[in-house]
Amino acid sequence: MTLAQKLLEVIENISDEKLHEIIDFAEYLKSKELKETKSLIDSLVSEYDEALKELAK
Repeated sequence: MTLAQKLLEVIENISDEKLHEIIDFAEYLKSKELKETKSLIDSLVSEYDEALKELAK
C-alpha cells in the first residue's frame, strides 16, 4: 500500500472538521519546509556572497 493509499484510507470516513485540521496541518508542514529551505538558501548566499559576485561578472 502506498502512502497516498494509506492516507486515503485514513481520511475516508472522517468528519469535515477533522479533514480541515488535517489540511491545516499539511499546509503548516509545507510552509515550514519552504521557510527552512529559504533560510538555508539565504545562509548559503550570505556565506558565499563574494564568490557569487565574482561568478556573476
